[in-house]
Order: sequence, then structure tokens, then C-alpha cells
Amino acid sequence: MLDTVLFLISDGVTNGAVYGLLALSLIVVYTVTRVVNIAQGEYVTLGALSFASALSGSFNGLSTIVAGGLAAFALKDVADGRLNNGIRLRILASRALWISAVLASAAIANFLPGSYWFAVLAALVATSSLGTLTYRLTVEPVSGASSIVLLIVSVGVYMVLHGVAVVIWGAEPRSVPPVVDGGFALGPVFVTYQSLWICLSSVAAMVGLYLFSERTLIGQALQATAVNRTGAQLCGIPVGVAGQLSFAIGAGFSALSGLLLAPLITANYDMGLPIGLKGFVAAALGGIVEYPTALVGVLLVGLTESFSAYQASAYRDVVVYLMVIPILLWRNAARPPETHGH
Repeated sequence: MLDTVLFLISDGVTNGAVYGLLALSLIVVYTVTRVVNIAQGEYVTLGALSFASALSGSFNGLSTIVAGGLAAFALKDVADGRLNNGIRLRILASRALWISAVLASAAIANFLPGSYWFAVLAALVATSSLGTLTYRLTVEPVSGASSIVLLIVSVGVYMVLHGVAVVIWGAEPRSVPPVVDGGFALGPVFVTYQSLWICLSSVAAMVGLYLFSERTLIGQALQATAVNRTGAQLCGIPVGVAGQLSFAIGAGFSALSGLLLAPLITANYDMGLPIGLKGFVAAALGGIVEYPTALVGVLLVGLTESFSAYQASAYRDVVVYLMVIPILLWRNAARPPETHGH
């Protein structure tokens, strides 16, 4: 019995590490832009499928779409009549470098099939860049709209990205080999190296986000935008750029969770929404604004899913989704609506 409990705890912690990246991406996007991004889980799908495609030596179709979008917005930006020629040249140079990075990473992964790290690079660069494009195309034009309008926009983005995944990769699932095979015995529990890799990668990403937010000027600008968008704008912080960066970070974190999860399950076009909802349940524990509480939430979600799968595997997702009801009731009691800042 003890062996089973320890195994379920190990499995729950591994799942929680993946959901933690989703929860953090939701928090980053919401605090900066006030968008509850329903489409966040689709970046998990795109990241996992891009990774699987790059590993197999196929050129990532998503990279081509992203490069085309970046080029279109570059032309739009330089057409602004208020800009002088020097600024236009800087915009063109920076966008050309960005587009080159997207296409070059995909091309290298294509020429070196089976190269794990180049496949990771290609998937993360393409998916993070797509996050920026998504913000500019969908959120930026209605950035001053109410939260419900932004929520509806994110639902539309989810539908589009879901369809894009099917168009590019089809409905067939794709298997992804683990980073490392084997494992080791930790007492009565056998821990795979892949699970350990997932946990360490998630912790490293979270620590990196913390250091970026606390120790860099750009990170502090994002924090300022999250605290007071109007005040940040008055201080000269370009809140539009902050929104683009938050979407890029959120998409990158979600894609990373897809890369880590892909070896455990087959990468498929339908994997994003369930994972995204579980990340939302975890983030809701912190009100989608508090990092430390959200990390407690991801462990709670991971352990609940693991033990539910053992006791009633057919209802494990239902049990996790139902957790959002007591969480929201608790959040409402702890902080009534009339005290909300938004």
C-alpha cells in the first residue's frame, strides 16, 4: 500500500510540474494584459507537435506561418507616417533578424533530424513568436475593451489555433521519445529519469522567470505594467510592447510544458484544452495573480489527478475540473467582489 501511495505522489508531482508552467503562463498574461487566455493550452499542442515534427526531420510548418506574420507586421509598422527613416531601418533590421531566427532554427532542426536540442529550440522560437503575433492580431486592437470581450476574443483564438494544428499536422498522434531512458530506485519507488528531467526543467524555468522579473529592467517594466497599466504608460513604459512580451513568455512556457509532456503521452491536436483547463484550476487558487499560491495549486491538482486516476480513472478529469468550484468560492469569501481592483 505504501509503495502505491509513494508512486502516486511521484506521478502527481510530475504532472504538477507540467501544469505549473501552464499556471505561470496564465498568470503572466493575465497580470499584464487582463486577458484570461482560454487559448493558452493550444500553445502546449503547438509546442509538442512542432517538437515532434522537428525531431522527425520535417520542416516546421508553423515556422513558415510565423515568419509570414512577422513580415506582414513589419511592413505595417514601417508604413507608419510618423516614423523617420532611421527608426524604419531599425524596425526592418530587427524584424529581419527575428524572421531569420525563426526560419533558421526550423531549417537546422530539419537538416539534423533527431537532434533533441535543435528541435526544442525550433519549437520554442516558433511558438513564442506566435504568441506575440496573436497579441498584435487579436488583443492589441481591442486592448481597452472589457474583460468579457477579451475573454471572448481568447475563445476565438483557441478555435483558430486548434484548427491550425489539424491543418498543419493532421489528426494522427505523434510519439516522442524521452530525453533519457531508464531511472533509479528511490526507496520502494522507481523514478524515471524523464520524470526527474520534467521536474528539474520546470523548476529551472520558474527560477529563470523569477530572476528575469526581479533582476532585469524589462522584467521590472512588466511588473509595473501588471500593477498599474496607466501609471506605467505615463512613466514611458510601452504597454503594447509589454503585452506582446507577456504573450511571448506565456506561449513559450506553455510550449515548454508541451515539450516535457510529449514523451509521456502522444502529441496530438486535441491535447491542449484539458491541460490548459488543469493549469487554470491551479492558477485560480492564486486568483490568477499570485505565483506562490499557484504553485501550491499545481501540486494540489497534480496529486488530485494522480489519486483520482487510481481510484476512479474514468472520472479523474471531472474531479480535477470540479476543484475550481470550491476554489472560486474560497477566493470569493477571502476577497469579496467589491474589493476587487479589476
